[in-house]
Amino acid sequence: MPALTAISAGRRRLGALLVADGLVNQHQIDAALARQQIERRRLGEVLVHEGLVAEADLVEALAAQLGLEVADLGQVYLSPNTLALLPRNFIVRRRVLPLSLDEDGTLVLAMTDPLDIVALDEVRLRTKRNVRPVICAESAFEEALATFFNTRGKLREQSEEEESLAAGEAALAHDASIIEIVDGLISDAVSMKASDIHLEPQAEALHVRCRIDGVLHKLREFSPQVQPGIISRIKIMGNMDIAERRMPQDGRTSFETSDGKAVDLRLASVPTLHGENVAIRVLEVSPLPPTLDSLGLAGPSLERFEEAIGRPEGGILICGPTGCGKSTTLYTTLESIKSPESKTYTVEDPIERKLEGVMQSEVKQAIGLDFAGMLRSLLRSDPDSIMVGEIRDAETARIAAEAAITGHLVFSTLHTRDAASAVHRLVEMGLPPYFVAAAFTCIVSQRLVRRLCPHCRKPRSLRVTTWESLGLGKAPRRQMRVYDAVGCPRCFGTGYLGRVGIFEVLALDEEMGNMIERGVPVRELREAARVRGVESARDDGVRKVLAGETSLSELTRVVI
Repeated sequence: MPALTAISAGRRRLGALLVADGLVNQHQIDAALARQQIERRRLGEVLVHEGLVAEADLVEALAAQLGLEVADLGQVYLSPNTLALLPRNFIVRRRVLPLSLDEDGTLVLAMTDPLDIVALDEVRLRTKRNVRPVICAESAFEEALATFFNTRGKLREQSEEEESLAAGEAALAHDASIIEIVDGLISDAVSMKASDIHLEPQAEALHVRCRIDGVLHKLREFSPQVQPGIISRIKIMGNMDIAERRMPQDGRTSFETSDGKAVDLRLASVPTLHGENVAIRVLEVSPLPPTLDSLGLAGPSLERFEEAIGRPEGGILICGPTGCGKSTTLYTTLESIKSPESKTYTVEDPIERKLEGVMQSEVKQAIGLDFAGMLRSLLRSDPDSIMVGEIRDAETARIAAEAAITGHLVFSTLHTRDAASAVHRLVEMGLPPYFVAAAFTCIVSQRLVRRLCPHCRKPRSLRVTTWESLGLGKAPRRQMRVYDAVGCPRCFGTGYLGRVGIFEVLALDEEMGNMIERGVPVRELREAARVRGVESARDDGVRKVLAGETSLSELTRVVI
């Protein structure tokens, strides 16, 4: 660890370092110091701005003289866990960035001004860790802020007075620093493409985690003193009752980030032992995938699905657990089939995305307007195709099936493990087997796996014995090349960028319809599908592993 005595020599030492290296002369330093006093800027900033010293030379000179490393922020990644060690406003104000933790727990801290011993001391006090400073360029620091915090020129710096919070939950919720905290959390989550934000009260702190590509990462941690204000602020945003802490509540609001990006937020609070847990679903208003194959549908699976949606009637179900991308598949499908010659309606809870040219309705349970009631009304409105957000009960299932039989193209979702299981789920809901066989023409089961970052993925060879030990069935070839996640700045160190679907597309032909009417077990339906060449979601995932789209560990995490 470099000695800090050189750093403690004071800010004027910078000029001496640069003069000693021959980068500037003493006259230039004296003139720059005079301008520094007038402009209230750092000496290094003045020298670079005046063109007297190149930024790279300034950084290298400091590093050499002080015995510190130079941090190339373009080649390191900052995990949410590491960023959570320091408050967002402190990072921006003090021009420091927590990079990583050494094996002994020492914090590696990038600094634009390593002579700022006040900032060093404050970081030690805040993190309760030893600190190892490294130097970074000012421009690289700004780029890192824009990448990880979405704050380029938009973040309002807080004063020390603003950081002391007022007493009382209502007052806290409107306190400037609380508003800044909540706005910062949402902005950071959106910039990191998170789908959910979880505020989790614990005995010692309020933990904030965000779900990125289906996996939770720690984002921030706050003291229990500010927890009531943060929770109340979010509840006020969602038009929820801040005085009610004993019952679960739901809310919604919209949010615009500093760069003008609009998102819709769905809020849910649940009382727990240490306070209210709040989950925020981030519904980004962004373009849909342009085509079905960009979702991950390909080959025979895509052909079967396109054939089903090209028919004028029939029921099509998208199945899978919560968060597997069913809604995105439905919206993309509706975009592909809508036309000026046909009429499309949707019944949703809630409307997650606006579709131009589609009549969208939202159920309102509070006034008795549910899926079944709305669906009955839509059938009297001359639809060509209908999308029902979810089949939740027997009545909705029956009306949707009747609509499919009577000349409408009907889309909906169901929570089942695979396509064959969806048939038995409908029968369990009360639909006669012959009704299921007559109404539904295609069932899609899907999952989402994280897509490997193309910038840092690493190939390796895999033997047959290793493959088969993973439970993936017979190895497709004797020697296989797969890719592993590594991590780089472009993927926030996770090794993954975005997600891709893995699909099973089961078309219900006449023979399978007869099997459904006879009430055969799910196992026999699965075997019949395999005979017809239907890939399971796992088979599709294996193909994507061999193509380098995802990793073995990600596939086994999702489908095994």
